[in-house]
Amino acid sequence: MKRLLSLLLAMVAASILSRPVPASEVLYEKQSRYHYISVIESGDVRTLTFRRKGFDRNQSRMDMSDPLRPCLPYYPLMFAGYLFVPEPRRILIVGLGAGVLSRWSAHYFPEATVDSIELDPDVVEVAKKFFGFEQRERQRVFIRDARVQIKIFLRQQTKYDVIMLDAFSGGYIPFQLTTKEFFQECRDILSPQGALVVNLKPGWVIYQYQRRTLATVFPEQYPFGGASGSEVVVALPSKKGITKENLLVAAERPQEERKFSFSLNEVVSQFDIGPGFRAKGDIFTDNHVPANILRQQMENPYGTYKPPQPPFVRIAAWFKAHRLPVISVALVLIIVAIVLRRTGRTRRFEDSKPAEPGSGPT
Repeated sequence: MKRLLSLLLAMVAASILSRPVPASEVLYEKQSRYHYISVIESGDVRTLTFRRKGFDRNQSRMDMSDPLRPCLPYYPLMFAGYLFVPEPRRILIVGLGAGVLSRWSAHYFPEATVDSIELDPDVVEVAKKFFGFEQRERQRVFIRDARVQIKIFLRQQTKYDVIMLDAFSGGYIPFQLTTKEFFQECRDILSPQGALVVNLKPGWVIYQYQRRTLATVFPEQYPFGGASGSEVVVALPSKKGITKENLLVAAERPQEERKFSFSLNEVVSQFDIGPGFRAKGDIFTDNHVPANILRQQMENPYGTYKPPQPPFVRIAAWFKAHRLPVISVALVLIIVAIVLRRTGRTRRFEDSKPAEPGSGPT
């Protein structure tokens, strides 16, 4: 009976998955110097993708009718840094994408300067043309490699209160943005009370290396998320010993004053629920990276790891993949369940009837 109920749940899930969705339209496609870029529109929602190894990877997503609505679960998590730095004056974002994080930061912190670094000039043009991104006096974009631009900031003695690292490129993070030297450069342009916010993937082959490498430069790390596939780590240049209760208190004032379109309390609720990391092991440096790890990161970020899924989701996906008539199968299973249940009741009734005289064993 339990198996039948599981199958019924699978049928319901499959029927939901198979419901018609708004027709998708490809608005833009181009092979740039660094990516195969696509912009796909479905209803009011536009998605920026980069293709790698034959797969289109979602980079950014925006509801054009409501640009402040979180369309990807990691967007609110990236604002965890503002729990530690509630009044930033200078914000740096590495990886522009569609400009969602830049737009949100400029909207919620209009008094701050929001700078972004983007390697691909075509990505910047796409953000402007299809996602409404605009450069202003306090919202600038530097088009060059992040390592080069950060070295320029170092020479200029430019400091930032919050630095966001969101430089995914078609499903992987450029190696030069994962090393100890790079994290040290980020720390050097960070204000003493600032925060580095890093978007990571707990299931990826390089996750443990990234966390260990980050720990060599930033003594304190606060992970948020992990359950949805993304984990955002807030790294601080000094130890503060902040607790979840401290963060809940810290969330109250900015939530009330800034009127975020998402709940900072919900962000805090995801504090420290992601997987930990093994402190012992290799780290990434500019001169050393295990070749097999780098190759896996480029070719198959997840390695042999596959994120677990509930059984009914896997069953539903199987039915959908085989294009089985979901509703028909569900009805048949319901009928079978009813028949079996009634048969079971009949048997229990027959077993409970008193034996007739003379029918027992002699």
